[in-house]
Amino acid sequence: MPRTLLSLLVFAALAAPAAAQSTNHWGAIAFGSPDRVAGTAIYFYSAGEARQAALDGCGGRCTRTIAFMRACAAVAESPSGAVGWSSSRWRGRVIARALAQCGRSDCAVVAVACTH
Repeated sequence: MPRTLLSLLVFAALAAPAAAQSTNHWGAIAFGSPDRVAGTAIYFYSAGEARQAALDGCGGRCTRTIAFMRACAAVAESPSGAVGWSSSRWRGRVIARALAQCGRSDCAVVAVACTH
């Protein structure tokens, strides 16, 4: 019996850090460039790292970022500069909300990313 208990304790100790890390994955979308370019980043251990990676992916042309954890996010932009964004657990919902928030018929989704 003690051997089984020891095995269970060792397994729990080894599994706990991996489980804690897997739930804290951040993502980010960088957007706001005049030519509707966007950068995305997923599975980073901090919001700051994800934001920087998304900005890097945008080639230095983006001016805004959104960060999210265990969710999806989407950004929609129009050629005239209207912007909408959303974050939710459901990919389809974030796309619909970003387009609705953008509020113009010429809005298009420029980026979608998920971290769950």
